Amino acid sequence: MIYTGKPYNAMTILPDGSGQIVGWQAESVFAQELMARKISFTYTGCKPLPYDFVIHGSKDVTLDIKAKKRNVKPSMHQEGHVCLDQKKYPVQGYVFASVTTNDVSLMGWMWKSHFWDKARIVKKGEDTGLFIERADAGKIVYASMAPMDALWEGLQSV
Repeated sequence: MIYTGKPYNAMTILPDGSGQIVGWQAESVFAQELMARKISFTYTGCKPLPYDFVIHGSKDVTLDIKAKKRNVKPSMHQEGHVCLDQKKYPVQGYVFASVTTNDVSLMGWMWKSHFWDKARIVKKGEDTGLFIERADAGKIVYASMAPMDALWEGLQSV
């Protein structure tokens, strides 16, 4: 892929395309974790698909990495979000990451159906008190998500 300084696609929120770099960083860390655990996968983030990884096993699992650029240290009290227009995408699960200046923290994960059952919906332009929402989205606090250890264990038995 080529960095252009513009949004990567219609789902990219940050106008300067920097979210694209943040996403690549998180996807890279996730891939390294899969390799370290000898979990078979295909990276699809560079293809026009609604997910970034296919985990191979007796039944393939599709996962989309949701990275959030942060100006402060990651905290389990922060939220992961998925743009509302992605609710219809055929993906099975989400992995959430916080990225601060070249440091990626995998914060938790959820099956897509569980995420949308529990998510708080926010609207573009809504003032949350911390910032103005940039897109209609579902949001969940990281502390309410399943821990990454549960994902690694589950994927090893797929």
